[in-house]
Order: sequence, then C-alpha cells, then structure tokens
Amino acid sequence: MGHIESRVINSDWNVVVVLSLTALRDPLSSTLTHHQSSSPTTVRVSLEICSHHFEKMSSISKINQLPSELLALIYATGLRDLTSDEHQPLLALICSVCRHWRDVAIGASELWTTICITLGRHCPATQAFLERSKGRLIDVYIKALDMIDRFTLARETTMITAVTAPHISRVRTLAMGISQFKLYTILSDAYRSISATNLTSLSIHLRRDIWGFGPLPPLFANANSLCHFDTQGNFLNVVPSRTSLTTLELGDYTPTHTELQGLFDTSPYLETLILHGFDVVGPLDLAGDADATPITITAPTTLKSLAVNLYRPHSDGTTSCCVLGSLCIPNLEYLEVVGTSVLDIDIDLNVHFGKLDKLRTLRIQNCTLSSADEEFSLSLKELRRLELVDMSVKDVRHIADPPSSSLSFPRLSSVFFSTTGGYLDTPYRLLQLAKRCVAAGCPRFTLEIEEGRSGEFFKAIESYIQDRRVCVIDSDCSSGLIKQDAAGIDSRVFWDEDEVIFEGEIDVEGWGFEFEDDGWDEEEEDAFEFDEED
Repeated sequence: MGHIESRVINSDWNVVVVLSLTALRDPLSSTLTHHQSSSPTTVRVSLEICSHHFEKMSSISKINQLPSELLALIYATGLRDLTSDEHQPLLALICSVCRHWRDVAIGASELWTTICITLGRHCPATQAFLERSKGRLIDVYIKALDMIDRFTLARETTMITAVTAPHISRVRTLAMGISQFKLYTILSDAYRSISATNLTSLSIHLRRDIWGFGPLPPLFANANSLCHFDTQGNFLNVVPSRTSLTTLELGDYTPTHTELQGLFDTSPYLETLILHGFDVVGPLDLAGDADATPITITAPTTLKSLAVNLYRPHSDGTTSCCVLGSLCIPNLEYLEVVGTSVLDIDIDLNVHFGKLDKLRTLRIQNCTLSSADEEFSLSLKELRRLELVDMSVKDVRHIADPPSSSLSFPRLSSVFFSTTGGYLDTPYRLLQLAKRCVAAGCPRFTLEIEEGRSGEFFKAIESYIQDRRVCVIDSDCSSGLIKQDAAGIDSRVFWDEDEVIFEGEIDVEGWGFEFEDDGWDEEEEDAFEFDEED
C-alpha cells in the first residue's frame, strides 16, 4: 500500500540498499499487525541487496560493512514520512533484524524523536524513547483509548506525566487526543509550572460529548514560541500567550463579536485562521445601545487565509447575529467556505465576506449560492483562482455564468472543479467562464479537474474548445484547509473498541531497553529475542 524507498550506492562494495516500507496482507506475520480497518495489514521491512558479488545469505553481513552513520541515514529515510502510529512499529522491526542494526539504531538519537503514547495500552517504551533521543527536540503524541475505564486511564496518565514532565522544555510538537476531562486536569497539574520553551505546535482535542465545564487551568507556565494551535473553543485560553501564533485552528467555537475581537487582539501576527464547525448562538453585540449597528471586528493586517466550516444556514446575515458579517480583513488573500453534505448551507457571500479587495483564491464547498452572490463575484477584482467542490449545477451557474454583462473575476486564470456527482452542463459553464477570461486578456486559462476525471470532463467540452489558451488538466487539490470530517475534531484520535493496534505486545527488551518495574502486571511477548550470534 505505502512504499518508501531509499537507495544508497557505495562504489567500494557495489551495493545498492533498498529500504522499503510495504504494507502487505500476510496472515503469517502476526507479530506486528496494524489494524486501520476490518482487514488487517502487516507492516514489515523488506531489504533487497543488488550485487553480483554476494549471495543472499551474506547480504546482511555486507550491509553491516556500511558505516554506521550511513546505515542510520537509511533508517531515518525510511521513517521520515511516516505517521506517528507507523513510526514505532517500523523502528521495532529495524531493531529486530540483528544486534548490529539494533545498536546502530539505538545510537542514532534522531530516530527516537517521534514518541507516540497510547493511554490504556502498556507503553513502557516512552521513557526509553525520551532517553534515546538524547536532548534533541521531540514530537509527542498522546492518545487515550475511549473504552478503557477511567481509573486505568487516570493512573496511566499520571505515570506518563511523571516520565514526560522533565522533558517538556524540549517538546517541539505536542498533540493530545483525550477522552475524559479528568485527563486534561492531570496533564495540567503536571505541566503548568513548566515552560515549554521550544513548543511550536500544540493540538488538544476532547470528546465532543463532554462539555459544560468552566474556565480551564493553564497547560504550561509559558509557550512563547507557539506558532500553530489546533484545539476546541473551550481550550483557547489554556496557553498563557498567543502573541507568536501564526496559525490557529478552532472547532466548536461560538464567539461573540467582543470575544472574536479579543482573539485577534491577542494574536497580532496571525496569518491563518481555520474555524471547524462554526456556529452562532450568542446574542448580537452592538456598539452602543439597541439601535446601534454591530461592532466592526478588525483582524490583524497579517491575516492572509480564512477557512470556515458552517454548521447551519447563514443567509440573511444583515439581521442575524453572525460575527462573520462584521469582519474586516483588509489583506485576506485566501477564503474557504465549507458547508455540509447533510444540510443545504445557504450563505450570502456578499453580506458575510464583503470588501475583500486583495482576495486571490476562493474555495467554495457544499454551499448553496443564489443570484444575490453575483455582487460578491463582481467585487473580486484580484481573484486568480476559483475552487468549486461538491457544488450543484445550479450553484456553479450562479458563480461561473451570472446573468450580468459585467465580467466577474477579471484576473481569474484557473478553476479547480471536483464533484461526487455527474457533470451535466457544468463543463460547458466553466468553459464559458474560461473564454470570457481569455477574451479579457488572460494569457492562459487552466481548468483543473479532480484527479482521474479530466478525460471525462474534456470529452464533454472537446468540441467547444477552439482556443489553445484554455487547457484541461488533472489536479490533486481535493482537500482544503478544512478537515474532511469537518467536526472540529479528528475522529482518528479515538479508535473503535474492537480495533487492535498490535497483535501481541512489542518486546521492548529486544530494542535494547532496560526498565524498572513500573507496576503493570501485563506480560510482554518475546518478539525480538536473539538466540543466534549475528
């Protein structure tokens, strides 16, 4: 399924080492089996030696003649693009090949900087990873399984915080998916007096069905280097300062006008704001008395990208309490508006996102448009790129072929289109838009179609294309800033009750780790015993 390959050629040995990570369906390899669905897949390392000098049985010994630094580089290349879940199994397999490989891996501190901690499972390797990383900056991922009883989760969380607290100052990335509010309080109690001086990315998510608590205690004494913060609205204030933030992702956030202005005031260098599951239920904030107009919310001049996932219809924005209609974002260059496939999200773009004089990219997904949005289209004089995803034929017609004789998007040069349904007359409508832009002076207009469907799209308009300045290409641009689950929380944080991460525990003794008795009574399988001399 996945395949990562690194070729290292050494002229002295005439050896080509191919390190590949291949996900194979292999029921015989049950030591390390990773289940991401109902069908198990085995993650294993395949080592292929290409040389006419050596027989297969002597391959490993010849690889071992490579300098340790080069062998460690091969390992690092294989691990480089893996997720946090995939990192530890592959590293375990590398350590299981032979003693020399294990020793090289243990001595390469850069291999141990990704630490995945799964609460509710026996995870004694955490302390070893912290020790093997030898002072390097580390990326820590903490996940709590939902079906484990509260007492067990609380006990293991307390033990993990005791192990990790001395290393918080060198944490670069911290991602926490927790199933109980109690777990956050344990983490906060352990970390709140510590300065996370090197923390640049923080993610905190709690199950959506656990709400109703008041102000949350802070997580750290300070995190002055924090650039990316991904969380839910209730956790917005758990970091003592947001002055260094450049990217903020919020789910389940329902701010008043005053609260949103406060967010901008405390994040003066914010460049990207992503709002997952945005909803408005609060009262309308007015500048003075009841007859006054809503206050204007002024964003930092640094804010260039805004993505909003809407929960419910946002039409008639002049009378609603939606804060979007009060936004003033003078330097915005990218706007993404995403509805849902369940509800028809009708949004008046002109009311909610007016005066975007510098907007260069507009992405609209699962939203209902109307003739009222024509004025918004005409106002986007600097728009270069338009992305239309899962939009009906009628909605595409409103934005691509308005009845007005005025030219919408005079600087437009590319359109991306993707849909799960049929095309109908959408290709023709987009072609007409392309022709108008070319006639207005665009030197080359690109119609980008979701990967694998450009042929179908081109066939629908082939007889109408007469200008070579209009081209149709494949594009892998199906994902925007809004996550596909659009729920404000990554569902992958919580596994299903019957999901098994590994069949059998990893025998960390085979990794060269030594642990003191940690109080757990679970048995470790001897997955990596070495009975023969290497």
